[in-house]
Amino acid sequence: MQDNQTEFNFEDLKNSFTNNKIGMKPMKAHLIALIVTGILWVGIDYVTLPVYNLRSMSSIFFVCFILGIFTFIDTLLSARFTIVNKLTGSLIVLLIGSSFALSLFSSEMIRSQAYRDQINIVEVSDFNKEFETITIDNIPIVDHETAIRLGDKQIGKQAGLGSQFSISNEYTLISTNEDLLRVSPLQHQDIFKWIQNKDEGIPAYIKVNVKDPNDVEMVMLDEGIVYSPSSFFSQNLFRHIRFTYRTDILSDYSFEIDDEGNPYWVVSVIEPQIGWFGGMDATGVIVVDPFTGEMNKYGMDDIPEWIDRVQPTNIAWSQIDNWGYYVNGIINTFLGQKDMIQTTDGYNYINIDGETHIFSGLTSVGADQSINGFALINLRDKSASYIKVGGADEYSAMASAEGQVQHLQYSATFPILLSANGRATYFVALKDAEHLVKMYAFVDVSDYSIVGVGDTVDKAYSDHLKKLKDANKVDINDDSIIKTIKGTITSIDVAISEGYSVYYMQVENQDQLFVLPISLSSELPLSKIGDIVEIEYLDNDESIVVGNIFDNLGYDY
Repeated sequence: MQDNQTEFNFEDLKNSFTNNKIGMKPMKAHLIALIVTGILWVGIDYVTLPVYNLRSMSSIFFVCFILGIFTFIDTLLSARFTIVNKLTGSLIVLLIGSSFALSLFSSEMIRSQAYRDQINIVEVSDFNKEFETITIDNIPIVDHETAIRLGDKQIGKQAGLGSQFSISNEYTLISTNEDLLRVSPLQHQDIFKWIQNKDEGIPAYIKVNVKDPNDVEMVMLDEGIVYSPSSFFSQNLFRHIRFTYRTDILSDYSFEIDDEGNPYWVVSVIEPQIGWFGGMDATGVIVVDPFTGEMNKYGMDDIPEWIDRVQPTNIAWSQIDNWGYYVNGIINTFLGQKDMIQTTDGYNYINIDGETHIFSGLTSVGADQSINGFALINLRDKSASYIKVGGADEYSAMASAEGQVQHLQYSATFPILLSANGRATYFVALKDAEHLVKMYAFVDVSDYSIVGVGDTVDKAYSDHLKKLKDANKVDINDDSIIKTIKGTITSIDVAISEGYSVYYMQVENQDQLFVLPISLSSELPLSKIGDIVEIEYLDNDESIVVGNIFDNLGYDY
């Protein structure tokens, strides 16, 4: 009896729903659903600020979400499946189904050749054709981790600053007219510190000369940075940009300075280039004045010269992988894997002709600890090269450098690629347990057993050249690269640098000022004006040179 009563009630409810005996009239339900959905839409839009671009899957799913809210409310209020909620429901299914179909036809599975051709890579057999402009004097010896540590020391020098602000770990590598720098802004620690400082803004940014770890500066600004990723509400950088540019797909927010030292935010604008959704690529940038919030959008042909990063690193690098991976189509990736190459696990930044590039080794799929060349990409215009050089990968080079000083237990930084007397060479810094740089190493790419080490870059390079010569890898003219002079001291002075004595010496008939660390020779403290000395150094056409070997001919110690 009880079961029959339950069945009756259910049937009665179903019939009432079907005959519209419960619920609002359709027009009233549509209107209320539209108003409620509109209010929710405005609220969600203000909080999340989604992009409205039909070539973005996230945009289409957001529209489907809003339509779903309307359909649910309208059906609930009207208590029936009206023509309106049937249409909106069908539209949701159509949009989602179309998105998946368009995504499939934009995928590597269907368009593998288009993905391989998205980046134009020039194959180069002559290593020095690309690296002839990189000199030992311009090696960036300060890596990202070291820049962070150097910057952290600066904020403590300004009273009260560290209690309100921290330093962003971004440290963008950029080039100016004279220097190669890593720059990073200060940032608000939390929303409460932002409330206290939002009117004055962020007062400074950090500038690190990557060629000189002693050249670190906190640049105090005349007016504070108002618009920042660490700010909130209307001062938040993303929200500020999105309120104006609602249809642009944004990527890769970077902090840069122009040649006069004025800071800006540079944001890449990206669009699909393959099918409807696939093959994202940069089509321009939005440049934001961090003080006033003024914004300018530039196409690829109009970008200011001082901007270094246009192409997002992750997008450029995925295109390199696609170029090597789909060399013989999609089927080859499953069967045979003939001629397939891929990037190694890591990349680094270098500067060539004042423009920032990223590089990484390229290895055959399945290969272990060896490379057959390097990929080099210009982050401004995406011009790329495949430099054919066989040898060890970056991690093998790091291990080889660490092996030279294994008794000290130093760890190697990720290498920088350069040319040493015409040969592809890795340069690494060697750090102690406190992550302080103690030594430097040069590792030959083709024969990573050849490693030059030293406590200065010049000494490490000289040691490397000697080992190359001893191994008959190069024919080095010592008179043009490693010089030895003999003469009379005309001037000598001593200073303390980082706790160690450094001697500054001038020698008769020589134009250079010689910088000689106490570690070179115990004869340095005994030397005086009039003594005859012999100094070996690396010739780099500079007026100030660091000696590698010192010998006072008046003593025999």
